[in-house]
Amino acid sequence: MSRNPELDRLKAKQQSLFEQKQATFQRFKDLQERTNVAHDVMQSAWNERTCARKHMNREFEARQSAYSHRDSVWEEYGRIRDYNNSRIESLKYEADAEHRAMQDCFEQASNAYQYGDKSEAPYYSQQGHEHKDRRDELNAEISELAREVKQAKANAEASAPKISSYAFDSAKSAFKSAKARHESAQAEFKRLKSQRDSAKAEFNCLQVQFKQAQAAFNRKLEEVKFERSTRKRQAVEKVNMALIKSNAHYLGTIFGQDAKVVPKRDGSGKIDVYFGGLNPAGDGFGHGHATIDANGNVTYLRDAWVADKHDYLIDENADKKYGTGTETHRI
Repeated sequence: MSRNPELDRLKAKQQSLFEQKQATFQRFKDLQERTNVAHDVMQSAWNERTCARKHMNREFEARQSAYSHRDSVWEEYGRIRDYNNSRIESLKYEADAEHRAMQDCFEQASNAYQYGDKSEAPYYSQQGHEHKDRRDELNAEISELAREVKQAKANAEASAPKISSYAFDSAKSAFKSAKARHESAQAEFKRLKSQRDSAKAEFNCLQVQFKQAQAAFNRKLEEVKFERSTRKRQAVEKVNMALIKSNAHYLGTIFGQDAKVVPKRDGSGKIDVYFGGLNPAGDGFGHGHATIDANGNVTYLRDAWVADKHDYLIDENADKKYGTGTETHRI
């Protein structure tokens, strides 16, 4: 029986969509696996980034604590320095005053001894020595205050921590590297996820198109089966032979055409009917051909003047390409 071009086209379209769908699904599965791997890599990079950030923060806090301790040490030195220097300035002013007073007293004692009442000289001399003693006390206090400032500075230099930024800078560099690796892994994950989602959407679209093509093919297949069933039934209904016996064959008509009926010699009881050809008996060039079994069933039927001998209407041995079963019809 002849092939149906539209059915072949629908079948080819269905097959093509199925192959596209399967290829897209395989691509989706591959992308899904790659996306999962990229997610694990991204998560691992995030864990490294988190640990590196915590380490950097610890080093930063340690450095800040060292800065704070150092600043407190030097602040204490500055407090002592500023207080002592202020006190020293005041004492220096007082010591200078005592020194000038001492000089005045000694000068008055000398003048009294040389030019005046010598009895007053001892008084002025005693006053001078008192001013001198007070001056010396003040200078001693100034020296002590200066020593305290110097000692406070030495203590600050000894106790203030030596701060290095190496540990923090190394931790910060490690964090930047971990951050860059995580961001790179995150970008790769997002890229693969986008491709995976795109493949999933494409698969869903192809799945819908495949279902539509499958439904269209099935509808057309039912139409073709119905049409062929109708043609077979109509062909059988037209078989109306009037046979005239001859020595080797019978002469008769079929479909209103002259026909030559030849019994098979294989003992099967089948007969071959040739009709519609150029010969008067119905055979010859362009003839049609029918085969009828011993029970009167038409098992093969091909119209006259067909371009292809495979373009038969009935054939019990036909290739069931579209799932149609063999049918025989009794005349």
